[in-house]
Amino acid sequence: MAASASASFFLSLPLLLLLSGWSGTRRADADSLCYNFTIIHLPRHGQQWCKVQGQLDQKNFLSYDCGIDRVLSVGRLEEQLNATDGWGRQLEMLREVGQRLRLELAGIELEDFTPSGPVRLQARMSCECEADGHIHGSWQFGFDGQRFLLFDSHNGKWTVVHAGARRMKEKWEEDRELTAFFRKVSTGDCRSWLRDFLMSREKRLEPTAPPTMAPGTAQPKAMLSPWSLFIILLCFILPGT
Repeated sequence: MAASASASFFLSLPLLLLLSGWSGTRRADADSLCYNFTIIHLPRHGQQWCKVQGQLDQKNFLSYDCGIDRVLSVGRLEEQLNATDGWGRQLEMLREVGQRLRLELAGIELEDFTPSGPVRLQARMSCECEADGHIHGSWQFGFDGQRFLLFDSHNGKWTVVHAGARRMKEKWEEDRELTAFFRKVSTGDCRSWLRDFLMSREKRLEPTAPPTMAPGTAQPKAMLSPWSLFIILLCFILPGT
């Protein structure tokens, strides 16, 4: 069945390319979804220990207290998704990520680094739909606004940016379950959320029926633009991405 679906997709690819006016060049405005976590292991009384800021194409759309499961603010696009099962599952996963990061923060040993206050882990998870249809997922981890450690979800490679993260890298690199968790969230869950956002955004941007339409005339169904359809097919149907 998978082989048949793949074959059907590639048979329709020339038509999609023609409709989209694709020139074979890479888009400069690849769609991206990012979540910035701020985690405090030992917060003061009344202080948030887990906060998430969501960004779609570098624009803030979500502020979420994942410690007490409270949405602080959402954008207009997300209001449409608020009643869907996908939105609820997204918040549930963000809470799970926050709890996991707090657990890992307790065991982190930093070298040659003295925090200016309570230790705050700042983690940035992102996924980007590239023009060739691949989803690129990544993580950044830091403290006090400084980047310490990077993780490429595609190849599973950890990269030390700050010398103080050497032990942190060694410990996390050896934890296969943790590595698998980071890869799943950034290339699996994030990919699904990005698809939902893009579909909802395209539907919201579709023009309504022309005002000159005669009463009783059937309203045309909302359709995705050819380029949007092409990108969504590549990013979310093309196997092996």
